[in-house]
Amino acid sequence: MSVLSVISAGFLFLGFAGQTLGQPSILLVDPNRSPTVVVSWVGADGRLRRLEGTRPYSSDARREFLGGNLEAFVAMGGTRLTKGAGHPRGAVARVGFYKHDPGRPLFESASRDTEFEVRLSGLRFNQAVDPNPESGVQHLKYSPEDLAQCGLPGDAREQFNTASRDETLNDRIRPGIDARLGVLDGSDGSLGSITVIEEDDGSITTTARFRYPALRNLRDPWRSDLPGTFLEPIHFHIEFEVLPDGVAPLGGATSGPAR
Repeated sequence: MSVLSVISAGFLFLGFAGQTLGQPSILLVDPNRSPTVVVSWVGADGRLRRLEGTRPYSSDARREFLGGNLEAFVAMGGTRLTKGAGHPRGAVARVGFYKHDPGRPLFESASRDTEFEVRLSGLRFNQAVDPNPESGVQHLKYSPEDLAQCGLPGDAREQFNTASRDETLNDRIRPGIDARLGVLDGSDGSLGSITVIEEDDGSITTTARFRYPALRNLRDPWRSDLPGTFLEPIHFHIEFEVLPDGVAPLGGATSGPAR
């Protein structure tokens, strides 16, 4: 499925949703109602940090300062599509962050056990949708300079944490090398969770929670989860897929090529 950034009748075009009785033939998101981004965590000093702001649908190139050391953006499309693993009748939404100052940590006063919460709310579509939390992915990117200082090859620049233990993004991520499969499924011993719900007003909210070790590059030679002992990503985003109401995920799962 191709994703085009065009506006039609006040909606952002995402892709063909297929046509069923009573449904529009195209799945659209309303770009005139900006979603809200919230990032929060309790630091090692016991103090709650909360960064919040609305963001129009845009791209990472047009990200805006959110607070702390974070710049944020909200966009349609994401890794699932670039890996050829998107549902042809669905759409992918993502909320992403970059370091404002590359020389500072992503998060102030983090410890190994710090849990971060990222919430994206207020996504609205032109028809009823079924959000698929099993499709949740956290995509991390590291700077080439940091990789070189740690003696890591260029293909270590991208890492993926998934909600589903069966997720392979069309066999384009490698467990134990650049991917932790199922570490965001919310089970005991996991590194976090991703939930996606439909609110009473029909809007979609996703909430991702992850502990600090989720940011570590799997190939970092130090093998340590302590803040300051491993290279941090300069960027990460959380994404998930939505489908028109009544449309099942591909093969009953979230991985595999579009067909």
